[in-house]
Amino acid sequence: MIKGKNFLTRYLKQIVFLAIAIYFAFRLRQTVQLLLTSLFLAGSITPMVEYLTKFRFKYQRWEFGVGRVGAVIILYLFLMVMLVLAIAPAPQIILELGQFFIKLPKLLEQIQLPQGGLLNISQEQLSKLLQTQPLIDQAQNFGRNLVGQTFEFTLQVVNAIGVGILSMLIAAYMVVNSSSLLRRCLKLFSEKIRTEVIILIPPITRCLGAYVVGRIGTSSLLGFCTYLVLMMFGIPFAGALGLLVAVTNLVPYIGGLAALIAILIAGWGVDLERSAIALFICFVLQQVEAFILQPWLVAPHLNLDPFELLLSIIIGAELLGVLGAVIAPPIAGISRILFNHFVIKPSSPEV
Repeated sequence: MIKGKNFLTRYLKQIVFLAIAIYFAFRLRQTVQLLLTSLFLAGSITPMVEYLTKFRFKYQRWEFGVGRVGAVIILYLFLMVMLVLAIAPAPQIILELGQFFIKLPKLLEQIQLPQGGLLNISQEQLSKLLQTQPLIDQAQNFGRNLVGQTFEFTLQVVNAIGVGILSMLIAAYMVVNSSSLLRRCLKLFSEKIRTEVIILIPPITRCLGAYVVGRIGTSSLLGFCTYLVLMMFGIPFAGALGLLVAVTNLVPYIGGLAALIAILIAGWGVDLERSAIALFICFVLQQVEAFILQPWLVAPHLNLDPFELLLSIIIGAELLGVLGAVIAPPIAGISRILFNHFVIKPSSPEV
């Protein structure tokens, strides 16, 4: 009877503690969100920090190394330069992207379809397919919203910069003092839990780092290279299409195809030969990113097959929109790491 009473008391204490934690997490949700963002950033840059700390520089009898503080400073300086280069033209690019969607019907009218049709589809059927009114109306409304919210978007970017800087400072503190912070946080738990956490931290940080560098980084690089190619060949809306490529590339298979169709539509009325060459180069860039950079940087650490990656993006987009589509893959990758460690590994037979 006493054991049952003690068990019930301990169980009620855990429920009360959990209820209090949920209450404070809800009341302090902005602070919790800031801490989670900082933790995500800290986990993402940890592999790169550890990589930089391995470098040693020798000059005569002296030997210099990059400490964790120096590695964080180097990464942040590089990141700040990239952010300035990305944010400065952002309002103009957003405006240009909105104008592209508004002018989409006129751009479609410039496309001269073959007289005999294409892929057993007649010219009239192709015309109706290209000019499906509900889709065009949605695209134009999306473009008008982008144009109308350019100033509001700029204010949101400025506000996000302030929150981002604070997150970067907190993340830097977490990375530099990771060992002491981890010891203090794990003191509350048993030896078994501490051992499990220490085992899981390296693959989780590698997953986050690989996704941030390998997925978001290469998508940004692909968008910039696409912009340079389109600008060199005189294709209109080069900046907007580069941004569209960078964003849609986060969606496997479908995103790259949609971006190529948009490039084809924008360049058709300029010059068919130049547009075809530009489109081919953009296609080659996408294949290099998908079949060389992604398998090298992301695949070994994300632990997701193509279907799981696509499914995670769809679920993330359904729950949180664009932000959900971006953060869903690393969350799914971490979930796979935890599942493999706690479910697959214990149940696997010993060799």
